[in-house]
Amino acid sequence: MCRYILMHKNIPVLTAILDDTLTVTKVTEIINPDRKPLNMMVMDNQEIALNDFLKHRAIPGSRPNLEDLLEAYHASDALEFSLKSYQLNLSDHYWMKPIHSNLDWDTINFYDHPIIDTPLFLSDSDDINIDLITPNSSVNGSLRQMWVQQKKGIRLLKAGNFLNQQPFNEVFVAKLCKELNFHHVTYELETIASGEIVSSCPLFTSGDIEYIPAWHIAAPLKRRDNKYQAFLDQCTHFSIPNVKAHLDATLALDYLTLNDDRHYGNFGFLRNSTTLEFLGMAPIFDNGNTLWYNEMTINPHRPFHTYPSLPFKSKHDKQIKYVTTPLTIQQSLSKTAMELMDSIYTKNSNITEDRLTMMKTLFAERLDMLNAYLTKLK
Repeated sequence: MCRYILMHKNIPVLTAILDDTLTVTKVTEIINPDRKPLNMMVMDNQEIALNDFLKHRAIPGSRPNLEDLLEAYHASDALEFSLKSYQLNLSDHYWMKPIHSNLDWDTINFYDHPIIDTPLFLSDSDDINIDLITPNSSVNGSLRQMWVQQKKGIRLLKAGNFLNQQPFNEVFVAKLCKELNFHHVTYELETIASGEIVSSCPLFTSGDIEYIPAWHIAAPLKRRDNKYQAFLDQCTHFSIPNVKAHLDATLALDYLTLNDDRHYGNFGFLRNSTTLEFLGMAPIFDNGNTLWYNEMTINPHRPFHTYPSLPFKSKHDKQIKYVTTPLTIQQSLSKTAMELMDSIYTKNSNITEDRLTMMKTLFAERLDMLNAYLTKLK
């Protein structure tokens, strides 16, 4: 049994008891209720809510190199691994402080102090220091990834799967967002020491601004037929501004690129962690699971209406109907997109000329379909 204080920067939020399996058995005191994680504000059972919050901060079991990381860092599971670094991350300003510890935010946060870490989070490495405090043990996501400190700032490096197409998708979709004037995170390609090409993106939080994933307010949505409207209602309840236009842009982008991974962790909000004021939606990020990333051979005859979507409907053709914000696509986008695909995907040796030709043909069809839908809104 161990006791922790959930901290928000240097402000104690609550105290809790965790058993030997690191399961929260009791929230013993709520010290600053206004600073509770949002999911604890929408759920009645505070212990279940806090457990969900802590588990979402750990590396998921689907991460392919998780077992290697646990073995290297002498941790029995991902939650223990993340607690070794107090669940500090670079998304929000929460962390778990042992009850008798003298640690404070000013001396351990990674916004003000350099990240020194092993490459093992991204590739094979024998360079391991198990005593290092790292934000990388609290990065949620199924692909190999890690935060690194570079001359141009803190960057998230992320690998791909068997085709390694996801990093290239990130770059292409980010450039699409720029053409569409959608608020987004920029992505670049980077070659790491092993020779692997990964995606690289900058930090979009800071020492004052934190990211709150949408899943924090999504628990009540499961009981609603129209989860989209229920989500907007929740945002209104928490005074989160300018949600619908940004959300509609995100759903339109996902429709266009056949994104099957827009779960409630892959979009969310920015909040001032001092005033607790919501600033609006976070920029669009995490667009790797798009454009046939997981298909070794693309089937050109597969009907578009069969492609899955998240989070409000299971198919894109149904989800796009929630989009009512007028969005304008320039006529030049089709030509620009083809040029971008040529310049980006030809750098991936796994993407053959035939595959790229198929991707371009089907993407052009998809763009026509999105244009047709948006035209009806005018």
